[in-house]
Amino acid sequence: MKESISKFITEGKVLLWIKTNDFQEVERAMIESLNSLENKKFYIYEKGKTINFLNSSIESGMNDLFNTLDELYPQGIRKIPVFLLIKGGIDEILKKNNLDYFREIVDTKKEAPRYNFSVVIVDNEDVPPQLEDMTDFIDKQIADSEETIKKYILNLAKFENLELEAENIEKILKLLKESIKRYSGKKSESKFENMVFVQGGKYKPSFADEEKEVFDIEVCKYPTTQKMWIEVMESNPSLFKGDNKPVIEINWWEALEFCNKLSEKYGLAPVYDLSKKEEGILMIKELGEEIVYPNVANFKNTEGFRLPTEVEWEWFARGGQVAIEQGTFDYTYSGSNNIDEVACYYGNSYNKIQDVGLKKPNQLGLYDCSGNVWEWCYDTSTSRNIEQGISYRYEDFYSSNVYRIIKGGSCFFDEDFSSIEWDEAPHYFRDCAVLSREDATSGGYYIGFRLVRTV
Repeated sequence: MKESISKFITEGKVLLWIKTNDFQEVERAMIESLNSLENKKFYIYEKGKTINFLNSSIESGMNDLFNTLDELYPQGIRKIPVFLLIKGGIDEILKKNNLDYFREIVDTKKEAPRYNFSVVIVDNEDVPPQLEDMTDFIDKQIADSEETIKKYILNLAKFENLELEAENIEKILKLLKESIKRYSGKKSESKFENMVFVQGGKYKPSFADEEKEVFDIEVCKYPTTQKMWIEVMESNPSLFKGDNKPVIEINWWEALEFCNKLSEKYGLAPVYDLSKKEEGILMIKELGEEIVYPNVANFKNTEGFRLPTEVEWEWFARGGQVAIEQGTFDYTYSGSNNIDEVACYYGNSYNKIQDVGLKKPNQLGLYDCSGNVWEWCYDTSTSRNIEQGISYRYEDFYSSNVYRIIKGGSCFFDEDFSSIEWDEAPHYFRDCAVLSREDATSGGYYIGFRLVRTV
């Protein structure tokens, strides 16, 4: 990690996100790297307090992140480089005025390469989607492993009296990483952006009397955003606009169409045959170009993007095998017993759909399974009694059955999942079990969807 931080500083980059719990180690690494600079300014911001590291004083006018950025941003036009280390506080980091400032800093650097203000953010979570396109990223665990391997290569070369240039070490490291990835039995990293590997397993869903099996899948960290939708569909039907807000007013059939087009974009075999959509008839494309009815389809024989089954949805929302091993599988909400930690619901969002990823993720690193928007599932409203012993066969996809399962609640529902807008909505107490149904041909302003695919 030290080498990565030093490289960021020497190359004069502008924004860096470091994933780690060890804030002090990052601070020490920055100090060591900054020692090589004769002139510099170094500030540390944490919980409403900004410290001028060079004279150990607290800056009185820099008592929140926005004021700190506002004070330091114009100093970047001078010759003396300015560095700001932000320790945690993701809720404050993601406030709109602060996100706008980060964008302004990045854009200024692009337009004026000699601009001298650099920001390092340290948090124990991955980069939120609002910052992904403008920040460099270091995962401490991965970075430390790479540095350890480099040291081992150097020591081995010294022992064998070999001379290795830095470029050759990087080539060896790259080859090792590719070999490890190629021969690793666990597909822990996806080649698709924002997709998370979820190990399969067995569990008893909230709606079943017996265990169901889930095979290995990849799941998107977030509900499909408007930015993701526009890139594929070139339109935005959402009533409440925002690139990082979930796309809404998408009916079930349109979600299937998006899945197919995204699959084609990445060279994957589409899952759905929509040629008879107007008749309300769905067919499934299994690998090998075999087209089968939903009642005999097996999603284990597909590779493209698709909607999750309800069995799959509840498995990953509750944290899957990771949560079982941690003893947290029975959390009340997805990732916590405290609804405000993980969910955007009426009590804290007041009928306003929020950007994805603002709350704490669950045990698998998935955001917004609780609240924000309901999520379409593959299932019909009467296919919950899946054929005994077979988790992926559904008998009720005839054209007259227009209703589909939606899961997870939304920002339009209160903590007990009673609707703020209509009294007949059901009351539930478990966010990972809460469900409703919706006409597959209608797209509500409170419904989105999340992508999965078989691996």
